[in-house]
Formats: sequence, structure tokens, C-alpha cells
Amino acid sequence: MTEEFSPVWYTIREPLSENLHVLARSTYEFESGETSVRHMLRISADDYYKVYINGIFAAQGPAVSYIDHYYYNEIPIDQMLTSGTNIIAVHAFYHGRVNRAFQSGDGRFALTGNIASSDGKNEDLLWKYQITDAYSGEVIGYDTQFLENFDSRKWKEDWKEYYYADNTWAQMIKAEWADYHLFPQPTELLSVYECDPAIVEWKNSTTCFVDAGKEIAGCLLLSAVGSSGQKVRILCAEELDENGNVRFDMRCNCRYEEVWTLSDGICKLEPYDYKGFRYAQIETEPGIELMNIRLQIRHYPMDDDACVLHTDNETLNQIFQICKQSVKMGTQDGYMDCVTREKGQYLGDALITGRSQAWLSGSTKMLRKCIEQFGYTAKICDGLLAVAPGSFHQEIADYSLLFPEVVLTEYLFSGDLEFLSKQYAACANVLTHFTKYRRPDGLLEHVTSKWNMVDWPPNLRDDYDFSPTEPIGEGCHNVMNALYIGAMKTMSQIEEILGYPVSCDYESVQNSYVSAFYRPSLSLFADSTVSDHTSLHSNVYALYFGLAPKEVINEICDFIMEKGFSCGVMMSYFVLRALAGAGRYEDVYRLLINEGEHGWVNMLRQDASTCFEAWGKEQKWNTSLCHPWASAPISILIEEIGGIKPDPSAKSGYSYFPHVPTELKDFSLKVKLYGI
Repeated sequence: MTEEFSPVWYTIREPLSENLHVLARSTYEFESGETSVRHMLRISADDYYKVYINGIFAAQGPAVSYIDHYYYNEIPIDQMLTSGTNIIAVHAFYHGRVNRAFQSGDGRFALTGNIASSDGKNEDLLWKYQITDAYSGEVIGYDTQFLENFDSRKWKEDWKEYYYADNTWAQMIKAEWADYHLFPQPTELLSVYECDPAIVEWKNSTTCFVDAGKEIAGCLLLSAVGSSGQKVRILCAEELDENGNVRFDMRCNCRYEEVWTLSDGICKLEPYDYKGFRYAQIETEPGIELMNIRLQIRHYPMDDDACVLHTDNETLNQIFQICKQSVKMGTQDGYMDCVTREKGQYLGDALITGRSQAWLSGSTKMLRKCIEQFGYTAKICDGLLAVAPGSFHQEIADYSLLFPEVVLTEYLFSGDLEFLSKQYAACANVLTHFTKYRRPDGLLEHVTSKWNMVDWPPNLRDDYDFSPTEPIGEGCHNVMNALYIGAMKTMSQIEEILGYPVSCDYESVQNSYVSAFYRPSLSLFADSTVSDHTSLHSNVYALYFGLAPKEVINEICDFIMEKGFSCGVMMSYFVLRALAGAGRYEDVYRLLINEGEHGWVNMLRQDASTCFEAWGKEQKWNTSLCHPWASAPISILIEEIGGIKPDPSAKSGYSYFPHVPTELKDFSLKVKLYGI
């Protein structure tokens, strides 16, 4: 087992400075009379870039990727070009830490760009550059973001313009060492836009309170006038404390406290990275005039009107909305675990977030990219990593075993046999990885190569028999084996779809599972082969994967309803799916709107505008307040209650069997039905 949290497999080049910001400029000559010729900027950078054409923001990227399949972006630029000399300006960034958010900490820092025109011309851009030290600050979260204390005295606001004198800038040197294999990014560019806050309120002459109205992923855009050296303190937060103050030392392990140092005259704050926040407090020194307060929001493109739910239960409507906002903000260049602390894409989360996002957007482009990138991690471990892409190494057995289901999910939406076939080998390798832990009866025991998570956080595991150690330790436990058999059954479905011979003898292992874990006297499944403790998790997975004897399905459903959501928010997806699969749709609805401490209503009671990492703010020691893995209601309401399911075998690509509870007199659903 590779040491967890170690960097991924690439050779580390000579170390570079952390938090490195570099400005680059190039020129492109254009004659405005060439009206029929189209121009495309192809650009990429490691770790990241923001590009401006003639001073106007054009795009940012690329989506994080591995060097042997590194992305570049294609940007149509005709509307931004002017006759004569055009300035292509780039603000490039190298993070420098091994983390989930960037493929960084490897000593690789590079920029490439060319402009291709429809008349066959292809011009490489030659760059002049200058390092800027206008940004400083400590690293926060899990080494994923540097605070941006910004010094306007060290910043030239006109560096992107034609008239800026760059004669003192150095010429970039060709990176002879470059070992990238470049591919066009398969997903869209991020949507980046500005808007006004919902509330801007001056508490006194030097303190301004800002409320975005809901949690966003983005930053504050400020303009101010003052004297050189004067300072503005900027605090951002996901919530307010008990006294109504901005809680900038956030419970999610991020402290959003930054200082902006002004130069003489009018200054603009130039944030680079993004934060997850709703509230802000801006504190100015006396004599500073704050002239403009705006929000910049960023996320993967999503049409809010593409997927709309309306019912006569306003609570249910609000639950759908906080899930929708979570997925919207949490889908950046990948499916973010959260937009504050990790800023990384986890395989298990992607099963839920990816399905939600496919419904909300009507597209599986992002889901396909996610699948491909986890498939690439087989170069490190044939059982796959738990977080990808990025430079951070983490393995979770539960998530690896869900990979075939993530792959099958994409096929159900797109019906793309070719893509399914390409992912087959990675799915097969996952199962092969776990065979070394099989007992003679086929069950897995003492899986040591990866963390056996079961559920997270540990206090929401319904007293599951095994402690959340990494790995879980000696013994044969239920959840690991249910997931293993579930992966084999899913693999058999994939093989049947592709017309391949069935490779998994899951029926014999399923019989072993029932013999080992089913307790006839209780009509329930136990956590361990040597225990009679029956947790929610052991019975939910048995029901979800069709492992339970048919004659006791109702007893298991009753047990689940008695337990409720005595689990983490991610597990709720499997709880609701399992009940729906057993035909208990009224119970699904009751759990969705339950008013206990474990449910989405509890989040709403605590002023949620996006889904929390746990059912309540105090139910985890470092709860983030925007976690898309809690978005199960989106697919549950569309598929199980509304009855619209992706089905490539159907003529329309979808089946329709609604199960709207009798309590709902009004249930209307609008979805956009198309594939990739």
C-alpha cells in the first residue's frame, strides 16, 4: 500500500516557490477585414491560468488533470480581437503543495498558447513574463488554498493593456523538460460572472456587512480610494455566529481573513482563487472610501431552468433547491467534495453528485471526465484512488467498489456503448484488486490495501461493529462484502450490456454472504460474522444490492424506517434507493421530509442555502456547509417519486413510472432529456 497522503507517481522536478503568481504577455496581429476567418485560442498552463484579450477576461483553466493526459482549452476569440496588435495576457499560478485541488508540488510550471485560424494558419504565442509579489498569505484548508493578502502598491492594473510598457519583462524560455501529453478538455469552460450581493449594510462608517443571499463559490470584487499603505480587512464566512457576526474562523477548517493594502488613488481588489462563502465583513481604516462591492461567482455551466421541481409542499421545494445550489456551486472543473476545505473530487461522492448534476444539466460530459480520470489512477493502484485528479494520494475501498456503478450510471444516461466498453478494463481491475483478500467461501476479510470507511463521520455509523481505522483491521465485515458483491453484480450487468461473457460468480459469494451475516432469529443482517449487532448500514446495503431473502424485505424496510437516517448524509442515497427498490415510496417521501435531527429539514432549520456535510452543523467536528454529496433528493425525487428514469433500452431513452405520494396534491417536474 502506498503511503496515504503521499504525492502521486510523477517524478518531482526541482522545487519551485509556493504560491507563485506570474504575469505573461504576448501579441497577435489581426486585420479586421478578414471577416470570414475564425480564430481559436488554444491555451493551457500548469497549474492554472486566467487569460485576458485586450484587457477583457476571456477564460480560465484548465481543468485539473494528470500530465500524461493534460488538458488544453479552445476559446473562440473573434469577438475580442481588434484590428492591429492584440494583447494576449495571462495570469498564471503555481500552487506548490501536494493537495486535492491542483496537480502541484511537482516542480512543473509551464504555459503554452497558440492561435489557430480557419484559413489554416497556426501561430504559437511567444511570452514575456514577470513574477508578481502582490499576493501573500498562509495556506488554509487541507493545503488547498492560499489566503490572498493583496498589495495594490505592488500591482500594475494596466498590465493587460496594449499601451503597457513591458520592455523590462523577461522572455519565457522553452520548457525542454515538458513531459505533458495534451488533449482538448472534454468539458465546458467554467461560467464566471458578476452580480450584486443580496444585502450590503454599513454597520458604521468603517464596517460593511455583505450577504450574498445564499452560499456561492467565488470571491468579492471591491473598488476603493485611499492613501498608499492604508488597509482593508476582509472576512468571509459560510455562516454567522450566535451574535450575528461573520464567522470567518470557519468550522470547516478554513479561516477567511485577508488584508488588502491600498496604493494612492482608486484601487481594485484582484482576487485569483475562489472561496465557498455566503457572508462577508469589510473593515476599512478611516479615510478609505469603498466605492464598489460586487460578487464574482464561478461554477460549471448550468441552466437553472433545465431542471425544475414544484410541489405543494414548500419544505420539499426548499430541500430540492438547497441540493440544486450545492451541486451547482460544487461542480467546478470537477465534482468538488466541498468548495472550502478539500476542493477535490472523490469517487464515492461522484456517484451521487454526478447523477444529480446529469439531471440538472441534461449532460454527462462532466461525469465522463470524472470516470476517465479515476480510471487513469490505475497506474498507481489497480484498485483506483479515492480522490482524483490532483497530487494527493488517498485510497478508500468502499469508493473503489462503487466505481462500476458510477460507470453504469453514465451509460444509463448516455447509452454510449463505446464509452462503456472503454471503462470495462478499469472496472475489471478493481474487482481483481480485491481477490487477494478472498476467503475460500469468496468473502473478503482483512482488506489492508485501502481504508474501509463504511460511513463518515464516525459518529454517524450507527455503532457499526468495526471502528473506522485505516484499514479496518482483522475480521470479516458486512459492508465491505456487500459492496464487493454489489460491484460484481454491477459488473455482470455491464458485461450483459456489452455482450461479454459473465466473469463474476457473484451468486455463490452472495450465498456465503447470507450464511455469514443473516440472522434468521432477527430477520436482519449483522455487521460481523461473529456478532449479532445489526446496524442500519449492514441492512441498507443488503437491501440495495438485492442480497436479502425476499421473504424478509418488509421486515428490513421496517427496521430501516425505525432507524431513520442514523447514518451520514452520503449514505442517505442508498437508504432512499433501497426503500424505493422495495416499493416503499411513501416511506421514501416521509424520510425526505422528516423533521428530526437527521434530515434535510434540520439543515433548513439551521439556515442552509446549500447542503451540509452532516445533518446538522454540530454533528461533525469540522462540518462544511456546501457538500454536494448530500444531494440525493435530486435523483430520488426525479427517478423514484417522479418516475423518470434513464433507460437506454426504451425508445425515448427514458422510462416513466411515477410514484407520487397521495399527500402531494401538486407535483410538477421539468427535466431536460438528452445525452452527452
